Amino acid sequence: MLALVLLSLLAGSQAFHTGAPRQACRDGNPSHYPGNAQHSDLPFALTGGAYSPGQPIQLTLSGDRPFRGFQMKVSEGAFQNAPAGTQLFTCDSDADTVTHIDNSDKNSVTVTYLPPANGFGPIGIRVTVVESYNVFWHPKYFFVQENGDVITG
Repeated sequence: MLALVLLSLLAGSQAFHTGAPRQACRDGNPSHYPGNAQHSDLPFALTGGAYSPGQPIQLTLSGDRPFRGFQMKVSEGAFQNAPAGTQLFTCDSDADTVTHIDNSDKNSVTVTYLPPANGFGPIGIRVTVVESYNVFWHPKYFFVQENGDVITG
């Protein structure tokens, strides 16, 4: 019986080493118990450029300190060609979310985003960043503009 309890604890402790869990689709918050959600300003930025409908752009998440995990979810369009150390998955539509697949320190991550082919206006990107298992920030929304820069919401 003790062996089963220890095995279940070990399995549970390894669950987040491979990216955000599916339940994070709901609100972007990681299920890190008893993690310490930060309410301060997010010390990470999402940068990129203007988008043109149907044309891929590069978005880079970076900050002044390393981070171990992240999740980005777009309101429209999809991510493409997951870079090394990341994976694409579906929350609401095909490949609308990208997350880490390892929990090693990263200084930045650059992903390819494909906006919808028709002009759509501002597109929301919900970003969650995990510095360590116990320290993460509540999701922040960024907006990418057609013919504009990535701006915070």
